[in-house]
Amino acid sequence: MVMLPGTGDEKWRKMNFHRQGILTFLFCMAVSLHSGCADSQWVEPFSERLSITVLDSIGIETGDSCYVFGSIVDAEITPSGSILLLDQIACCIRKFTPEGTYLSILSRRGNGPGEFAYPMEMALQPDGRIVVRDFGKLSLVVLDRNGESLSDLAEWLLLPPEAIVSAGVDQIAGYEIDLDLHGSEVLAVFKPALYSLNDTRRELVLLSDSVVMNIEEISSSMTGLQGSSIMTSDGEGRVFYSRRSTGDYEVRCWDIEGNLLFTVSLGIPPVAKTQQELLEETEYARIQFSSLGLNTLPEGFEPDPFHTLIVGLGVDSRGNLWIQRGTEERPVFDIIDNNGDHIGTAEFPRAGKHWQFSITPNGSLAWDLDPILGFQRVYMIDLPVVDQE
Repeated sequence: MVMLPGTGDEKWRKMNFHRQGILTFLFCMAVSLHSGCADSQWVEPFSERLSITVLDSIGIETGDSCYVFGSIVDAEITPSGSILLLDQIACCIRKFTPEGTYLSILSRRGNGPGEFAYPMEMALQPDGRIVVRDFGKLSLVVLDRNGESLSDLAEWLLLPPEAIVSAGVDQIAGYEIDLDLHGSEVLAVFKPALYSLNDTRRELVLLSDSVVMNIEEISSSMTGLQGSSIMTSDGEGRVFYSRRSTGDYEVRCWDIEGNLLFTVSLGIPPVAKTQQELLEETEYARIQFSSLGLNTLPEGFEPDPFHTLIVGLGVDSRGNLWIQRGTEERPVFDIIDNNGDHIGTAEFPRAGKHWQFSITPNGSLAWDLDPILGFQRVYMIDLPVVDQE
């Protein structure tokens, strides 16, 4: 945890204390929100699922250090096809050719301009700039295409926006969470918005969505270090947002003027986890907290008994939205066209609850945060073409 500098001003001391409390609260807890069950029985609209194909992979257990990963937490494909992998443990971005041949390392560990302390995610701008959200520095680190430092955007009230995605040459989209503590209750306000890369001013709030939670309930339903919402974009002016929920399956789509274009809402009911899944999730959380220097799980920790309905979003080269469900043994995607209509369902051929995907107009990648082999590989994947006739 980064400690904020002290000040002699009582007002600033109180604000910094409040900020630190919220940072700890957000970093140690994921918000798992419940709602009522669906009114009717869910029926799969497509009897046949399309198959996602694994083409090749990058990553080895031992050997050439260029291909041995610490912990890949995000990945992007550039318009030229180069693959960028954000390694959280190594505090760098590894760059590879489209075929998976190592090219270079961008940035390094440190607190200086352009360096990383605890990188969480990245967004790739149309002009090649790379924006990295760094929790350790409480900033957005902006690099040029070669990894040279351009700026560190750090003047945020609490935290830089999460789930960052490109929304144009000088814009990104992301969301902030405002918290107001009232005794045993917390009012959380989720604000997906557009931001300028020229400064930290929030230019346009797309949604202000609030929910009241009980602190004890949050502690007992904590699911690890996941974010509470997900965002993606198509690179051509559309931005998508979904809040992680065990009861609501919903994705909103806006243009960059803030106009709501459509809402995707499927009637998938809550899906309970098995006892084995609860045990595995507890062990996974134990490992994650141990990596942060915490020897025990927080008091009152219990995995949420239900699966999160939506765990990932992406947009393919045809402009279709891919919504990753979190309810099945293998990753399953609902495919949504430009009008917001459900046009197909696809399945990834490998099981696991911690698969991450980067589905972009430039290409698609997959990696497992908890690989069964004990070391990470990043897979180049091919998405099926959906027959819309």
